[in-house]
Amino acid sequence: MFGRSKQKQTETFAVLDIGSSKVVCLIGREEPGMGVRLIGTGFGVSAGVKHGAVIDLELAETGIRSAVEKAERAAGVTVHGVNVNVALRSLRSQHMRVQTEFASGEVADRDLKRVMNSSLSELSQPDYAILHAIPMQWSVDDEVGIDDPRGMYGKSLGVDMHFVLGGMGPLRNLAHCIERCHLEIRSVTASPYASALSVLTEDERDLGVTVIDMGAGVTSVAVFRDNVLVHVDAIGVGGRNVTQDIARGLSTPPEAAERIKTIYGSALHGSDDEHVMVPCPPVGAQDSLQHHPRANLTAIVRSRIEETFELLNERLHRADMDNFAGRQIVLTGGAAQLNGVRELAELIFNKRVRIGQPHGIFGLDQSMTESDFAVATGLLKQAYENPREAISGPPDLSGRRYREKRYSGHPIGRSFQWLRENF
Repeated sequence: MFGRSKQKQTETFAVLDIGSSKVVCLIGREEPGMGVRLIGTGFGVSAGVKHGAVIDLELAETGIRSAVEKAERAAGVTVHGVNVNVALRSLRSQHMRVQTEFASGEVADRDLKRVMNSSLSELSQPDYAILHAIPMQWSVDDEVGIDDPRGMYGKSLGVDMHFVLGGMGPLRNLAHCIERCHLEIRSVTASPYASALSVLTEDERDLGVTVIDMGAGVTSVAVFRDNVLVHVDAIGVGGRNVTQDIARGLSTPPEAAERIKTIYGSALHGSDDEHVMVPCPPVGAQDSLQHHPRANLTAIVRSRIEETFELLNERLHRADMDNFAGRQIVLTGGAAQLNGVRELAELIFNKRVRIGQPHGIFGLDQSMTESDFAVATGLLKQAYENPREAISGPPDLSGRRYREKRYSGHPIGRSFQWLRENF
């Protein structure tokens, strides 16, 4: 269990956003009938993470411990369990339709459980773990698009399932790193899904929207339609690649390249770019400060951002999601704050684009309403809300086909709580 407030005895939630550049720990307290109030924040340097995967256990552990300890001191509680994000380039979606026949009669909970149990048992991905298992829609006989089939009559029952998967190896390393910090993983959430929970409106999720989370090491995508998560994807390119391009292109150290990107960087050319000179500290033994036209910097930034968006656009097209996702795109993550990124996204995707800002958490200060805190605040919202998913808790990293050990009695015995609470 987490620490609990001694004054109000309300539940306390702790979440960890482990990115490729920083670690964020947020602690929130339940406000009965209202939501979650932020009571503690902590930050650490994510020096041991690359492309969302742990590559140095000791460095990653140091960043996690630092963030958690700061948040604990601010909140006045002790954290034992956390909800964690997953921002791996191995994130992927798999859809499955399962249908079973039964004696003609009324559809009951046991029938829904049997069908979903079939989908979990049929999914065989030994190199991947299930992060999310989301029932998209049900069918009874020839009737499709049913939200809740219980009480209906028929001879067959089917469900369209959406599974979000992550690479087994990186997930095991992430879990091991968190365990070394003496923390228990309560649940995991794909980063673009968490961002979506933080920044989207219900109308956007219903009509169709794509969330692009532009992290330092990974750019990931979540597509919603009819208020359901229908697709997830990720590529191992992010804001850090822009920094590296600047460092190489302008012959300046990476630390200086990051500052130059933040202060002068833009994905759109300006009328005076040829005349504005950007100071660049030299690399190595050179002793004189270099100056490059801002046009050179803009060309480097635009090239990488444009390539990233074009790659995502191609992948969404191959998954038949470009039109299905509607006409709206929401950008989150630190790289989304670069000047001109929104306009470039509109040009490449030919859709309306906005920068997402976290909302729905009480006690957020102004600095935490920026897009780079979307994942962390989304995790906090999800910890309080009841997600419409078939499974919950940490992923099974044992290599089994599905997480039978997570549930008492029936393999998915706890999976239908959302049915009772959402219908």
